[in-house]
Amino acid sequence: MYYISITMDEARTFRLGGKDYELSKKKVEQAMEDLLPYQLGKYRVRVNDTDFPPKQVIAQSLGRELTSFTTMDATRILSALGFEIKSTTEKKEPARNKSEILFEQYLALSGLLDVTFEPQFSGTSQTPDFLVSLPDKKNLLFEVKEFRATAEDFRSGGGAYDPYVRIREKIDQGREKFKSFKNFCCCLVLFNDGKPLVDLSWQMVYGAMLGNLGFRFYVEKDGIRDGRPTEQVLTTGGKMVKYQEGVPVRPQNQTISAILALSFLPVGRIRFDAYIDELEEQREQQVGVEEYTTLIEELRGTERDTSLLQLRAVLHENPYAREGLEFPKELCRGPYDERYGAKDGTIQRLYAGKGLLGLPPKNLRNYR
Repeated sequence: MYYISITMDEARTFRLGGKDYELSKKKVEQAMEDLLPYQLGKYRVRVNDTDFPPKQVIAQSLGRELTSFTTMDATRILSALGFEIKSTTEKKEPARNKSEILFEQYLALSGLLDVTFEPQFSGTSQTPDFLVSLPDKKNLLFEVKEFRATAEDFRSGGGAYDPYVRIREKIDQGREKFKSFKNFCCCLVLFNDGKPLVDLSWQMVYGAMLGNLGFRFYVEKDGIRDGRPTEQVLTTGGKMVKYQEGVPVRPQNQTISAILALSFLPVGRIRFDAYIDELEEQREQQVGVEEYTTLIEELRGTERDTSLLQLRAVLHENPYAREGLEFPKELCRGPYDERYGAKDGTIQRLYAGKGLLGLPPKNLRNYR
């Protein structure tokens, strides 16, 4: 049995052979100092500028016998700690971009171990980024799309802003990649690597999926509002809906079962901001710049460390996904994950992890 807890702290907790361990990248590097590598097998991992077999690294770091765990255990643990596992064969492994590396780490941290990068399928030239096989033999396909900043993004200028257009472009690309896999549960993964004006909040993602966000209010015949509250509604333009003269007529893109937004949540900064708020409330005055800077340094290495980040996922279920191919309910349920979907005729949050719920709501709103 093997799992890794979801945390972005330096030390990570996992279970191997029925025993809990705590390990960090730094501890691994210290354990492998001045050691000679064993003969390499199918895989290698570089530690301190030397290539080692992954099992040797874990055995040395934990004081375990080589025969007491598998190479799969070793590679998943090392990957989650930030080490890159490479093949020793002559065949060059496909290169991974930043978003693909992060998503693979998220899968490992979530305990999803049976993962194939760029799987090949007979009868089609399409190659999704990841194939994940679950214990119940169900296979999931993931296509990872990254938003990258360019020099053009930072040139001065003005004009209209459409918050949905870039997300819808990625949905179109995902649809093309998944068109040969209508019998699979397919998920599009989005990650924003610093591109301005890309909003992956759940409202914007669902606006891209189901229709632009709008507002409905009610008026009497004389034009005066009748007192009923304003409602937020979805209008037109959604990629999961087919329209005819502006009227939705049927679902489309049903092969995409869900869209997963991958991001880093600045949990340390959120806690630090809440701490500053508490101090100012107690003193009834603002914290000065000098004290503010001092507190940032003093709180390094604590849960209020402003550099502390949490890799997390926000899943957006497609309410029109093909029957029987809905995204599994048991996935994307980490302590900082969220899950949204249709309930009682509206889009609602269906799940929020305990870690997320434990953050100060007032400060959390500033970073979501």
